[in-house]
Amino acid sequence: MFHNSNKKNVFKPRYDNSQSFLPLPATFSRINNKRRLSLVIVGLILIWFFFNPLAFLSLHLKTSKIPQYPPAHPYSTKHIVETLSRFIFPPIEHAPLLKQLGAAKLVATLKLVDSDRVELRPLTLLENENFEIQQAKERDENAKDTFMKAKNTFKNQDRVVYKPKPGAEYPDVVIVTVVDFDRYSLDGLSKIVQNRVDYAHFNKYGIYVRWKQEFTSQLGSLAALDDAEKSKWTRLFALEAAMLAFPESSWFWYLDEDALIMDLNSNLNKQFLSAEILNQRILRDQPLIPPDGLIKTYKSTKPQNVKLILTQSDSKIETNSFLIKNDKASEGFGKALVQIWSNSLYMNYQSFPYGPDSALTHILQWHPFVLSKTAIIPGKVIAASHDIPKDDETKEGGKEKVGYEDGDFVVQWSSCKTAQECETILNIYHSKLKPSKR
Repeated sequence: MFHNSNKKNVFKPRYDNSQSFLPLPATFSRINNKRRLSLVIVGLILIWFFFNPLAFLSLHLKTSKIPQYPPAHPYSTKHIVETLSRFIFPPIEHAPLLKQLGAAKLVATLKLVDSDRVELRPLTLLENENFEIQQAKERDENAKDTFMKAKNTFKNQDRVVYKPKPGAEYPDVVIVTVVDFDRYSLDGLSKIVQNRVDYAHFNKYGIYVRWKQEFTSQLGSLAALDDAEKSKWTRLFALEAAMLAFPESSWFWYLDEDALIMDLNSNLNKQFLSAEILNQRILRDQPLIPPDGLIKTYKSTKPQNVKLILTQSDSKIETNSFLIKNDKASEGFGKALVQIWSNSLYMNYQSFPYGPDSALTHILQWHPFVLSKTAIIPGKVIAASHDIPKDDETKEGGKEKVGYEDGDFVVQWSSCKTAQECETILNIYHSKLKPSKR
């Protein structure tokens, strides 16, 4: 045996009292390294377990419950009233009574603390906190006073939601309209609502109609009701309410009160919304602000991806007749867009001269994702104009007709200036309506 005292890390085994010196085995170094590596790994695990700053958070997340959110409810109340009818509209016969009461008596006021400001609130602000007591009170009032009955029904319209019987067919399309009892007579209002009911009945759709004055508190002032552009925001408020009332419906068609569905036999799903037909009608590479706006619709828009269908006038996007999708496959696209679009920041922005029309144009210009889901189609398809003279019914540089002609699906006259003019036009087209062939 050899002993080299100059060598370092020499292995010196000892047995009993004997002394011997052996050379280092060839595999010892690898065995020793493996043992050290195991010890290092175990040590790091122990250090991580005891000193990991995220350990407590991870433990908390594993044991915490999924947060529970309250169920969705209407804007003005937490209480809903279910109905079996897919035709949701207020009692139109109350229009004369509501007109006598006036919009000011159909809204509550709330004086802000430490301020002279007064805010408008829904009439539900004045209700008893106990809903059963409130209902009993209203039943008593309704039996004694027709004006109170009209007022209470007006207040409660926001609560109504569709709840079909088990197994009943759910409407795929809901027609949404806002009506104004100060704009049309009882006869005119009846014609407008009946038109929607007839069309929805023949096509198994739903309808959702609200008084414009129901949204006074959301508009923020009584004066906004008489402002042509400001009052347009009620279209979005009604749409959002309709999506709550018909949560399982796929398409929501907002159609202004200044319009009639002239062809009751045309089915939206088969003749307008099918991918094949919609593909032919999409105006691709179309300026959002005609005739020569810089931002345009996409050339590659696929009809199956479309969630928002719009029309245009010769100078801007119009919202007197448009469709928006809100089915489960869309992951709530419609509801999310309407909530963003109707946000008070947009509504109160002074540089939007055309209210929601301008706001939507802004959204489409600055949010490519929304634009990619949007299709602009010829106005004649769902919003043929009454006020386009025959001599001027072709657009500059094109041959597309935009004025209403007999046989068109819808006619609209949103440019009428006075209540008398609007009602006169309504009566003209109502006389041309033909009964459904079904």
